[in-house]
Amino acid sequence: MAHHVDARYDETDNTFLPPLRTLGFNPRLTMNDSLLVQSYVEAYDISYPEALRRIEAEVVEIQQHLEAKREYELNDIGILRINEDGNMEFEPCEAGILTPYLYGLSSFEMPTLTIETPEETEATESQDATEMLEESAITIKMSWLRNAVAAAAAIVAFFMISTPISNSDATVDIQQSAFFAFPQQNHSNTEQTTDSIKDGLTSVETENHIAQTEAIESEEASTTPSFCIVLASQVTQKNAEIFIEQLNKEDYKEARLLKNKKNMLRVVYGNYTNETEAANNLRTLRCQSEHFADAWVMEIKD
Repeated sequence: MAHHVDARYDETDNTFLPPLRTLGFNPRLTMNDSLLVQSYVEAYDISYPEALRRIEAEVVEIQQHLEAKREYELNDIGILRINEDGNMEFEPCEAGILTPYLYGLSSFEMPTLTIETPEETEATESQDATEMLEESAITIKMSWLRNAVAAAAAIVAFFMISTPISNSDATVDIQQSAFFAFPQQNHSNTEQTTDSIKDGLTSVETENHIAQTEAIESEEASTTPSFCIVLASQVTQKNAEIFIEQLNKEDYKEARLLKNKKNMLRVVYGNYTNETEAANNLRTLRCQSEHFADAWVMEIKD
């Protein structure tokens, strides 16, 4: 039975997922509503009784496979399993079933907006005040340095001035040639020291900004969704390696082995950033090789 699943939000990776159609299974429903039989009549151009016989034969084959292997995969539909209690269970295809009016809808990410609490606001203001005090401390220390240099220059100039001791009518001879150059030279050195400190602070801020940018880019890369094309599922390690080697010989180099958290092995192909890109590539590959005839698109989850 097909069911509509509304659009939903995944809190683990802040992703909005589009609506889809999925399948449910009730093993207790055995009534024949003729819909499947009529589909066989139209698909295979056979009579109604012949369609009934073919469906019955396929059902028997599936039941025998379940008794022997404990599970049976229906391509692009899902997997039937026999649990420990002997009851039949159904796991639908993760990508859902193809639906025309939902085709082309993909997921998108939106970061969570946080509201600052009064405690966080006070902490931020305290940090800003600390930074302002540190900047003021640097400015005050530089002013002390300039004042000290100016005072030293004045003392040296005072001792270099020649003031002859004579009567009050004598002209005071002040040698000003040594009074101007020295303070100007020290002022230049002070400006160079200030520039060096500013350059050092700018360099530290630049390095911090680069580190923050790299951290943000790394976090965004880790949350980017990934899709692939599934060629075979529930396979053994040996069979999967043989299949991948055959695909590589036919120049399909992107085939690889994928294992999920339940240790289920799948042979997959490619790596795509969205479901639409994967579906478009799958249609192209189906025209190139029969290996992709029953393949389907799946999202890779950590």
